[in-house]
Amino acid sequence: MTEPPPPRDGEPNLAPASRSAGAAGAQGGTEPHWLNVPNLLTFLRALLVPVILWLLAVEGDTARWWAFGVFVFAAATDSIDGWVARRWHGVTRWGELADPIADKLLIIGSLASLALVGELPWWAVNVIVAREVAVTALRVRLVRRLDLVMPASHWGKAKTVSQVVAVAAYLSPGVPANVADPLLGVAVVLTIWSGIEYAFRAGRLARGRREESTT
Repeated sequence: MTEPPPPRDGEPNLAPASRSAGAAGAQGGTEPHWLNVPNLLTFLRALLVPVILWLLAVEGDTARWWAFGVFVFAAATDSIDGWVARRWHGVTRWGELADPIADKLLIIGSLASLALVGELPWWAVNVIVAREVAVTALRVRLVRRLDLVMPASHWGKAKTVSQVVAVAAYLSPGVPANVADPLLGVAVVLTIWSGIEYAFRAGRLARGRREESTT
């Protein structure tokens, strides 16, 4: 059986979820053990959220700079763990599941921490949480009903970058509110738009798979 050609840049991944998740295992014969350096970095990223909250509760610029540094380090591990997994350890199913969850926990947890100390409006946190819950539900629906995985689009990646920049701006003592607030506005707009774009792409992908199954 011949393999289908890889999708061109910008095209959705129409490969079944079972094939996508097991690609690393197929290349190496067996899937690597889930307890490895990349997955530990993913786990660490989630564990650093309460540390950020504690540092925000401590008064003074020193604690605030520490909160900023911890967040930047945690955000950087998102790129590091993926690179290490592909380079040395191999991709695991646990890592594929836990990595996006840890990303969401870091962003939403940091935003909620800032809202708890009164430095960020709760409505922005609620919008971002609603989008992430809706997109996650769509992803689960595609996998369960159609066995499909759709990768993040350029809009989704831009949304993530804008959220990281906005949180970093609020955490940094050197960034004034008149700079951080517009950055948050951009992040909220991209969050909403990327969610809408994802819903339309998911609909097109689902219709295409149903048409394939009927032919």
